[in-house]
Amino acid sequence: MLYLRALAFAFTLTGAFVFLVPLQALARRRGWPIKHTIQTRFCRAICAVIGIRVEAQGALPSNAPRFVVANHVSWTDIIALASLYPFVFLAKREVASWPVLGLLARLQGTVFVERGLRQDVARVNDALADAMRAGGDLVVFPEGTSSGGADVLPFRSTHFAPLEMMAACGEAPTLAPVAIAYSDGARRIDVGWYGDMTFLPHLWSLMKRGDAQCQIIFGDPIQTTGKKRKMLAVETRARVQELLASLQPSGHLPGRPE
Repeated sequence: MLYLRALAFAFTLTGAFVFLVPLQALARRRGWPIKHTIQTRFCRAICAVIGIRVEAQGALPSNAPRFVVANHVSWTDIIALASLYPFVFLAKREVASWPVLGLLARLQGTVFVERGLRQDVARVNDALADAMRAGGDLVVFPEGTSSGGADVLPFRSTHFAPLEMMAACGEAPTLAPVAIAYSDGARRIDVGWYGDMTFLPHLWSLMKRGDAQCQIIFGDPIQTTGKKRKMLAVETRARVQELLASLQPSGHLPGRPE
């Protein structure tokens, strides 16, 4: 079964490079609606071949565009979320050159940020606001890094700056909290890629495990009117923590190495 997964993964990526990347690039340039279908179908295929089963509770709020804020457990959060909705993501610049992940990011129209470069913040915030003004639903992971999944790290308020920018122009995207957890059906599991791990052995281990359940729960929207980004960061983190605690099964996860 493991070798079949690996073969299916290789065929899926090959097909993406040959057919989907050019078609998606053209669809994005022309504004064709098929760009959303390509993104969600491709991410569903990737989830299936690496053995991740996505189970969603609730749904996005009806008022678009949505500013989606989630905890971050693994790179697989991106494909799991994008298998449900055609989201736009924010990621650090180096992701664009990563194996597999770079392809996924570019297919989804990810906005890349130069980490640690303060001069890039204004450009990124403008790009994120423009993506929402164009009708896109944006996902940010304001922990700034992936966590073990047992709790939610403090949210960085800078990730909420696009909301302040748009509020100053009389615009109000819907702030939607989301919690993500992984389990094997009985207990929480860690599917992260971190530390000194290399990607391909990590991916092989993930496919070997198989049948990982990704639980995603969409919470009620958070009122943003009159709130500064620091207040929104604190309130949204508390809401995501509540959503995470409601997901079952639970179970202790060991801490990750620094």
